[in-house]
Amino acid sequence: MDITIRDAELTDVPFLARCVMAAVGTLDMSEKAEDNPAYETICEICAMDHSLYCWNHFRVAVDTKTGEPVGSLLAYDGKRYARARDLAFSYAAEKTGVDLGDSDMETCKGEYYLDSMAILPEYRGRKIGHALMLDAIEQGKEKRHCRFTLIAEKDAESLQSYYSALGFVPEEEIVFFGHPYIRMALHI
Repeated sequence: MDITIRDAELTDVPFLARCVMAAVGTLDMSEKAEDNPAYETICEICAMDHSLYCWNHFRVAVDTKTGEPVGSLLAYDGKRYARARDLAFSYAAEKTGVDLGDSDMETCKGEYYLDSMAILPEYRGRKIGHALMLDAIEQGKEKRHCRFTLIAEKDAESLQSYYSALGFVPEEEIVFFGHPYIRMALHI
């Protein structure tokens, strides 16, 4: 199977919203997103300039035969995180009545943060996630970053092992959306 990785486009927002929802555990990528009451709000957040999940910070893996997106990864300079998070979380709270602000900070200035990766189930096991991770690290290096961070669920030992194989090392435990995560870092 051949894939191409490209910058996301505004037309990718419905797919990106599904990926965000999958990454935060509110949707399985095999489910129909339109049936989830949060989907419309997440689409709106992904379409917003300067929000945490803004479409223009995603890279998308595309099946070259079908032209359809099969996976994505959000990555950005940590210095934009606090403001972008406030915008996204306050908008989500306004639209849904759910307060998301009770989470630790995932990243900060001086880091390039890798966030919200998801791959369609039928494309898993084909190293697409690996390609997206390496692509994001390369993008960050081109922007002169040397510290890369991400979080992994505390109980997801296989995911932590996967990130460790890429060179990420555990640093601290944080709480995000009420669940324990391990913050991991890669220094290049």
